[in-house]
Amino acid sequence: MTRTLTTGRFAIVGVAVVLFALQAVATPTGLNNIPTADVVPEQTLVFQAFGNFSGSTRPDVWAGFKYGLLTNLEIGFDGQVNPDPSDEGALAGQANYRFTIGDSSALGVGVANIGDEDRNGEVDYYAVFSQDLGAVRLHLGGTLQQDNEGIFAGLDTTWPVFERDFTFRSDIRQTEERDEQLGSAGFIYDLGMNMLLEAWGSFPSRGGDEDVATVKLNYVIVF
Repeated sequence: MTRTLTTGRFAIVGVAVVLFALQAVATPTGLNNIPTADVVPEQTLVFQAFGNFSGSTRPDVWAGFKYGLLTNLEIGFDGQVNPDPSDEGALAGQANYRFTIGDSSALGVGVANIGDEDRNGEVDYYAVFSQDLGAVRLHLGGTLQQDNEGIFAGLDTTWPVFERDFTFRSDIRQTEERDEQLGSAGFIYDLGMNMLLEAWGSFPSRGGDEDVATVKLNYVIVF
């Protein structure tokens, strides 16, 4: 079921980053490293700024937005603010449509990482089922992104902290043609004044890939 900032149980209208060894892409509303069936509510605009931090490379800083274009349809773009001098960087787009199934479940279908494939990597086509069990929400789906085809799963749970909603989130997805995995754990917290704070760690299984910490601020405007 769709959740909004005005409900007692807070909607995840912020956006999550999909990371493939520090390669950021346009990302549908959802968990840390996987898409979900969530979408930004209609006529709601979410501005976002986020940074990816690892031990041996300079931080990547990104900015973008997500918008509820129609009921159950979200679109968005992300772009790097500080690209490497050897790379001009490129915008990446996404779109996600939500099919509601009863009061507590939904199916999301979408495409992410739309743009310059030489810079952003392959387009990511996916489908995901989200189920609200009350105490926890579960997400299960799969992606057809070339060289990253595989399944993914995640969960989130929300409870009040200092009179505002705190949502713990964790997920895992297959990468590298199902030979490797990318896991994450983090949270999203309602700061008030239509601002949301997200933070999480990403933990790739492939040897030589560093763990990455991501911090993101979202500002929500409802028209």
